Amino acid sequence: MLAIRLRDKYLLAHLLGAGSVGGALVLLLLPFAQPPASAWYQAFVLLIAGAAAGIINTTVCESIAQAYEADPAGITLMGGGFFGAGSAVSAWLLAECLDAPGPARIMALAAIVPGAAGLMISRLKLNRPVVKVLPMREATEDLRSVLAILFALLLFFQFANEWSIAGWLPVFLIDRLGMSPAGAVMLLSFYWLALTIGRFVTARLLPVVRHGRLLAISAFCALFGCIALDTDTRLGVVTGILLTGAGFSAIYPLAAEKIAARFTYYHPGYFNGIFTFAMMGGIVAPFVLGHAVAMSGLRIVPVAAMAGSCAVFALVLVLALGKKVSGS
Repeated sequence: MLAIRLRDKYLLAHLLGAGSVGGALVLLLLPFAQPPASAWYQAFVLLIAGAAAGIINTTVCESIAQAYEADPAGITLMGGGFFGAGSAVSAWLLAECLDAPGPARIMALAAIVPGAAGLMISRLKLNRPVVKVLPMREATEDLRSVLAILFALLLFFQFANEWSIAGWLPVFLIDRLGMSPAGAVMLLSFYWLALTIGRFVTARLLPVVRHGRLLAISAFCALFGCIALDTDTRLGVVTGILLTGAGFSAIYPLAAEKIAARFTYYHPGYFNGIFTFAMMGGIVAPFVLGHAVAMSGLRIVPVAAMAGSCAVFALVLVLALGKKVSGS
């Protein structure tokens, strides 16, 4: 929301550069946020991280608006691939920091990349395409149709699944298998790596495989991955992580393409009604899951992911059925 307010006053390159420098600042502050650091300091670091990520996300999505309109699924897959690759590298860096005697030194070296990128990006000349951004009150009107509600629910559960696994997986592995924090976070990087590779493989399959069939296969793969995740063996957990990441990889880009074809003003970088509702799944689900874990234990994590995968698969079937009935 801050980026949308500032985009009319500042150049896109300057906003994107500021977001990148903010990311570098977070990497410098993060090593000092581990316990016994104050909870207020931890919250402050996470607040800066979220603000920087939001500015980068919104600015990038506006910069590539024309390319997105030409190929929604391909561009979303490419963006999701880079997002997953960055998440995998970040998890790997964190795992290295947990084992290293001087984590601040590693993070300082890592901060050079976004810091230098921010300075270089700020000098670029990025075109400002015309993108229709609806006010929040007007944007919620797109949730009045049954089709829009189904699409929004699909993305809601998908975001909830991806972000709940990403947030709770290390804690689950430490508690369930007795793994070290560094080993658990390293397996988190494998989850992001599977998600990333799956998205690039999906991009290759798009021209030769029907999108509806690919969406259903992805939902099935995610469901079986969540079932395998609920085991007591390391091999079963690793298999579950890889299947879950691969299964989650294609659902969002393909759903976004279907939404873009039905709702011409839809753009995944802005807070229209559908995307706002989807983002709430990723934000609220880990929070609710935390309270569920406090009451029922960490086994609820894969069970919740299984339930979410079933919900996604059911919504895929309902949308496919609705398409056949309507003939559109």
